[in-house]
Amino acid sequence: MYELAAFWFILVIGTALSLRSRLFHADGNIPTVPSLIPWVGGVLQFSKDSMTYLRQCRERYGSVFRIVLAGRTITVIANAKGVNGIFRDRTKAYNTYLPQLRSVEAIGGVKQSKNAVRIINEKLIPVVIQSFSRDGMDKLGPAFNNDLIRILNSTANEIRSSPDGKMIPLRPFINESIYHAIAAAAFGPLYPFDTYDDFERCDSDFILLITRIPFFSRKAIRSREQIIRAIADYIKRAWSSQLEGVSPMIAEVLSVLRDTDLDEMDLAGTLFTFIWGMQASTKRITHWLMVFLLNNPESAARIRDEIDQEFRDHFDGDIGCLLSTPFTGLEKRFPLVDSAFKETLRMTTVQVAMRQATVDTELVNEIGTLPVRKGDTLMPNIYAIHMNEEVYADPKTFRVDRFLPENRLTHWAFGGGANMCKGRLLAAHVVKTFVVLCFRMFDMELVDASGKSAVGNIPPPDTRRSVSILHPSSKTQLFIRAKLRDLKDGK
Repeated sequence: MYELAAFWFILVIGTALSLRSRLFHADGNIPTVPSLIPWVGGVLQFSKDSMTYLRQCRERYGSVFRIVLAGRTITVIANAKGVNGIFRDRTKAYNTYLPQLRSVEAIGGVKQSKNAVRIINEKLIPVVIQSFSRDGMDKLGPAFNNDLIRILNSTANEIRSSPDGKMIPLRPFINESIYHAIAAAAFGPLYPFDTYDDFERCDSDFILLITRIPFFSRKAIRSREQIIRAIADYIKRAWSSQLEGVSPMIAEVLSVLRDTDLDEMDLAGTLFTFIWGMQASTKRITHWLMVFLLNNPESAARIRDEIDQEFRDHFDGDIGCLLSTPFTGLEKRFPLVDSAFKETLRMTTVQVAMRQATVDTELVNEIGTLPVRKGDTLMPNIYAIHMNEEVYADPKTFRVDRFLPENRLTHWAFGGGANMCKGRLLAAHVVKTFVVLCFRMFDMELVDASGKSAVGNIPPPDTRRSVSILHPSSKTQLFIRAKLRDLKDGK
C-alpha cells in the first residue's frame, strides 16, 4: 500500500513540477541513473525503498549522480565535501521551500499553503530561532523537565504496585510521554491533550497524507481534520484567556498568527505543522536511543554510571533539582549521554530536506566542481556518509562513546548553514532528559511481548515510512520490564 501511495505522490507532484520548472541542465560528467521509461525514472524503486535504491545507485555510479522521479531530475550528493558545501553555505544559495510547502499541505491540510510558508519563514521562524536559542531554552527547558518528571512519576506509581516489574510497551511509553510533556510545557493547560491518538495516526501515515489519495489516506485525513478542529478551538480559547499559561514562545507565535490573513482552519493547520515539527523526529530519536542502549547492557551500564555520578556531584542525588536548572546548566553535563544521542542521530537519520538552488552557483565536492543553476534540486544523502567506513570506523555498530568531545567527530543530521535545523537544541534537550530520567528512576530490561529478553533481536526499521528518522517496525512491539531503582540516600 505504501509503495503505491508513494508512487502516486511522486507521480502527481512530479507532473506539476516538471511543467513548471526546467530539468537539471545537461552535464556529461555526472551520470544519470537509466530507466526503461525516462520520464518515470526510478520512481517505483525509490518509493518502495528509497534507502536501498540510493545505496545501489551510489555503489554503481559513485558519490554524485542524478535520478529522475516522475519528470523531476534530482542530483544526489553522497560525499562529505559536497554535503559540507551545501550545509555550510550562508548566502542562502539553497532553500528548503518545496519540503516546507509539502509538509504544510500534508500535515496541516493548509489550503493557502504558499501564504502559510511565507508567514512561517518571514514571521514564525524569527520567533522560533530566539525561543530555541540557548537563552530561550533556559525558559522552556525547565518547564519541560517539570512536566516530564510529573509524567514519569505517574509511571513510577504504576510500577510500584508490581514488585516483579511492570511490562511497558516501549514506543507508546516514549511517544505519549514526550507528546504530553512538550505540549504542556509549550502550549499550557488549554492544549487538547486528548489529540495524542490522532497525532500518532497523522505522523505514522505522513507518506499517505502527502499522496492526497482519499482511498489510502482517509483514516489519516480524518485524524488530521479532528486534531486541526481541536487546535482551532485551542487557539480561540488561548486568545480569549489572554494566553494565560502559554509559554512565551507560543504566546508570540499565536500573536503573530492573529495578525495574518489565514482563515481559522489554515491558522490551526499551520500551528499543527509547527507542533508536528517539534514532536515527530524527537520521539523517534528517543526510541532508537533507548533501544540501542538497552540492547547493549554494557553501554547501558556506562550510561547509568555517568548519570548517577552527575546526580551525586551536581544535583544532590535529586531529580527535582532539574526543575530549577537552566538549559545551559545541563547542556555540558552527561557527555556520554550526549555522545549516545549523536551516535543515534548518525545511525537513524535517513535524509534531511532537499535543497533547491535560488541562484546560479557552484558546488565543490570530492569529484570536482559541480555547476548548479537556479532551480536545480539537490539531495544531500547524509545516510550514505554516516554509513561510510572511511568517515566512521565500523559504521553499522552503535558505539556509545563515538562522539565524546576528545574524539572530535561531527555528524550531518541537523543540516547546516542558513537551513540548519532550528529545533536542534530542543530535540537534544528532550531526548537526553528523557534518557537521563528513565535511567535514574528505573531498572529496565528490553523484552518482547512474551516477556523474553529481546537483547540481540531488534526488529529492522520500517523503511517504507521513514522520511527523516527511521521508523520503528510497526509489526513487532518491544517492551521494557521496569522496576523502581533502589537509590539509598539519593545515591
